[in-house]
Amino acid sequence: MRYLLLLSIMIISGCSVATPPYEPTISNAQVIKKSDVKPLNVGHFKTDKNLNSISLRASSLNSSVGNSFGDYLTKALSEELKLAKVWSGVSNTVVSGELLENDIDISGFSIGTGVISVKFMVKKGEELVFDKNITANHEFESSFMGNIAIPNGQMSYVDLVQNLVKALFSDPDFIKAVS
Repeated sequence: MRYLLLLSIMIISGCSVATPPYEPTISNAQVIKKSDVKPLNVGHFKTDKNLNSISLRASSLNSSVGNSFGDYLTKALSEELKLAKVWSGVSNTVVSGELLENDIDISGFSIGTGVISVKFMVKKGEELVFDKNITANHEFESSFMGNIAIPNGQMSYVDLVQNLVKALFSDPDFIKAVS
């Protein structure tokens, strides 16, 4: 009985987990380096408050960076550009945007999925040279058991954002705009 009471309290109150630190990838750095882009700066990524928490069953996933998943994306993109040696804090070519969709689904018994969609914009000075929605997906092992599904969903967020960055760096319109 005591166990059920404790479990009920945990479910009602829920618990919050944070995203793992972002890890830039060599493969993403190589994609952008091969494109011979000019140095870029990273601006702000707007995030609607409804996208600032992802439900993972009785838990919620929140950004470990700043106050939003937009802050997480800003840091992730900056780290990828720094690894590729094309980031510049003084460049007048600035990548920014708005999160449109941001979700991890661990409701499946064996497979979890993630989706992120961002409206990316690039400005050179005051001129908008790129404005495009880019979406990335990620599939990962999940489980009926919450003690497996929740950490797997949490850890998969990094992979989801890495896939988004790869999709952006592979987009020919983006490369044209920043070259």
